[in-house]
Amino acid sequence: MESNYLSLLGLAKRAGMLEAGDEAVRAAISAGKVRLVLCASDASDRTRETFSFITESSGVAFVSVPETKEELGNSLGRRPSATVAVCDVGFAAAIAKKLAEKLPEAKECAERLSERAQKITKRKKAANKRKR
Repeated sequence: MESNYLSLLGLAKRAGMLEAGDEAVRAAISAGKVRLVLCASDASDRTRETFSFITESSGVAFVSVPETKEELGNSLGRRPSATVAVCDVGFAAAIAKKLAEKLPEAKECAERLSERAQKITKRKKAANKRKR
């Protein structure tokens, strides 16, 4: 099942704004870099529960996607991945918005990420004005 959000994941990877695989995702969450974590449909219950807990306690958005580990990995040109983390708020908001079109449970996540992206954009614009 090819989804538009998978294309956005590929772009995020090329931009260096994506981590894939359980260990890399955990490290990125610990470093405070992650905005959104996606979990494959065939990830183990333990993996899903662990990342759901970690993201909730870290204030990071979490979505279970319908794609399998193999499909997520293939979309990134790598081996199967149960978890993928998006580190850029703009990419995270766009991906969540695409997911919300097909997954009603992703709608709230998309709205929160969109608000965050707008706030960050406003802060950057204000900072640029002060520099001039």
